[in-house]
Amino acid sequence: MKVVDVCDLLFKQIKKPDNFEMCKAINVYDNKYRINVYTRIYDEFRDLEKKRITHSYFAKVNGDKLEILA
Repeated sequence: MKVVDVCDLLFKQIKKPDNFEMCKAINVYDNKYRINVYTRIYDEFRDLEKKRITHSYFAKVNGDKLEILA
């Protein structure tokens, strides 16, 4: 069975956001994934940098193809 990097498949379809930090793909069931994209955000009020989920997708993997469902 071939292992597929879901985040790589996602970034073939959409542009990586500015200040990209990381991507996590969690298998929910079958070949369906919740994909969270984290970016760095600077909080001027507290003078520190935070990591936040700024994009989230629900997607299905079919072989080497990713279908974004929501």
